[in-house]
Amino acid sequence: MTMKITRRATLAAAAGLAALPLDARGQSVPRARTLIIAQTFDPSTLWANGTTASDNVNVGACINESLMFVNAATNRNEPLLATGLEQESDTRWLIRLRPNVTFTNGEKMDADAVVHSIRVFADARTTPAYASYAAPIESAEAVDALTVRLVTKYPSPTVPLMLSQIYVIPPRYWAEAGVNGFGQRPIGTGPFKLTEWLRDNRVVLDRNPDYWGGAPDGYDRVIWRPVPDENARAAGLETGEFDIGAALSVPAAQRLERARNLRILESPSYRVFHLTLSSLSIHPGPIQDRRVRLAMNHAIDKQAIIRNLFAGKARALNGQVLRREQQGFDPTLQDIPFDQARARARLAEAGFPNGFETVLKTPSGRFPQDREVAEACVGMLARVGIRCRLETLESGEYLRQLRVRELAPIAFLGLAPPDDPDFQVGQYRSDWRYSYVQNPEFDRLIDAARREMNPERRAGLYRELMRAMHAEVPLVWLFQGVDLHGTSARVSGFAPRGDGRLALYGVKVAARA
Repeated sequence: MTMKITRRATLAAAAGLAALPLDARGQSVPRARTLIIAQTFDPSTLWANGTTASDNVNVGACINESLMFVNAATNRNEPLLATGLEQESDTRWLIRLRPNVTFTNGEKMDADAVVHSIRVFADARTTPAYASYAAPIESAEAVDALTVRLVTKYPSPTVPLMLSQIYVIPPRYWAEAGVNGFGQRPIGTGPFKLTEWLRDNRVVLDRNPDYWGGAPDGYDRVIWRPVPDENARAAGLETGEFDIGAALSVPAAQRLERARNLRILESPSYRVFHLTLSSLSIHPGPIQDRRVRLAMNHAIDKQAIIRNLFAGKARALNGQVLRREQQGFDPTLQDIPFDQARARARLAEAGFPNGFETVLKTPSGRFPQDREVAEACVGMLARVGIRCRLETLESGEYLRQLRVRELAPIAFLGLAPPDDPDFQVGQYRSDWRYSYVQNPEFDRLIDAARREMNPERRAGLYRELMRAMHAEVPLVWLFQGVDLHGTSARVSGFAPRGDGRLALYGVKVAARA
């Protein structure tokens, strides 16, 4: 296979005009056999465990496959490279593997490859983005060629879902390429292989002819296009340039619903949107005061944002970071009410009767309508005296600042981890790299629930944590997002997940008219 990676596209390529590469047989792939997907930004790595950002994982997961797979069509965590999971004891699990699977470089996908992949996944220096998910892992060993024993440090109810986050990599090639090299030129067992990565323009994947799961139905090539402008993604769907447009805005989706040749898929997102309010000691300032944080919650009219920007499709958070469908959601909690007079009173109590100046950071194009939400928050905060300078960041810089705790003192943020309460609340543990919260009581409850196998007791611990967070007001709760994706009429079987992952298993593409 011929593969090329270009660091910076030319102007013509950036406009989508560069000639497409030939496939592994030296032949061109017709448009009718090509699936083109527009998402929000260009990957920073094609290694699926290199980052949790969905736009990176969406591409990488076409090449490298996980042990388990959350099927959006069934809402079940199903075997993929694993064929089964057996719990030997509270801390010991047997993973049965699929036979006769090879990586595209000829290496075997066997117990040795899976043990290697688990060890890489559990190494926080190599795989920091997944360190919270991997926290329970103690060790992994090969029992035989197709069986792996996973040992955890403590009883962990998250193990089955955690296996859906471990992408299996070929040990020999990993050793040759290294982390960065693998991220540029991944090798996997998946239905597609990398043909070309033209930075800031496209990633071209061609069908893996030896894929264990059979050929894609109706297409031989997938092209992932980074299109930060949500209106451009919608326009590309209308013109037929794109077959799938991810993360559409509500206004765009409402307009496209009238198009006869398009479908709009709507589902509640796992993504919980809020304003981060850094209480870290490295970010001194007014926000360290609980009364100021409470004032900010009173200042923002969440229902107006939901109603006016999202046509009522987003959901209120009820003053907590767990969604109503999740174990541990506390139905007795409510959002802090919108009340500008109370907001001003709390600011005065904290010693800021005239308010103060600060900075609010937001991405532009990372989430649907992100800048609009941030602008609305800036306007509402200004009415009570909190004067925010809005700082807009492109997606790559925004994610960099998030990772190194520079997204402060205030930032618009949406988090959509896999669907387990531990993966959500773990993002607020004091030592987590995305966390702008330092609270020992939160940490204690997070750790206790992480080890609790009894569902009722676990749910009780999460409800206690939600109440503790509500009392301490570590952030401004905004809304649970709604996911809106558009597809052309020739695409069927596409089922997006609430965590933003766009898997292509089961997708069918009909011939173009």
